[in-house]
Amino acid sequence: MTEKDYKTFALNYRNDVAVLKLQSRRIYMQLSEDFREEINQFLNSGESKVIVDLSNVHVMNSTGLGVLIAMQSRLESTKGKLFLVGLQPLMQEIFSRMKLEMLFKTKPSVEQALQYLQK
Repeated sequence: MTEKDYKTFALNYRNDVAVLKLQSRRIYMQLSEDFREEINQFLNSGESKVIVDLSNVHVMNSTGLGVLIAMQSRLESTKGKLFLVGLQPLMQEIFSRMKLEMLFKTKPSVEQALQYLQK
């Protein structure tokens, strides 16, 4: 568990859980490619419990969504856990229309996801 500066998200640890807080309101174009690269770097560190805080994100393109889906798949394949928290109204609508709520575990806040992970 090493702290590292990332352009697209802030990383901190709460006990043994990595919390990634996305920094931008919009994840699209070049930023979504940067997000993909940084998430891949992060996942190479071997984290198994991850919370992605999307409370700053108001919109995300398909590339950004694909990064989240790939992250979920990779963590699931290693028995890891991923929670998405803080979905804004437009992001909730996107997730609902694409049926992504069936793929991801979501909670309203980091605190609620932490409580669930510590059970």
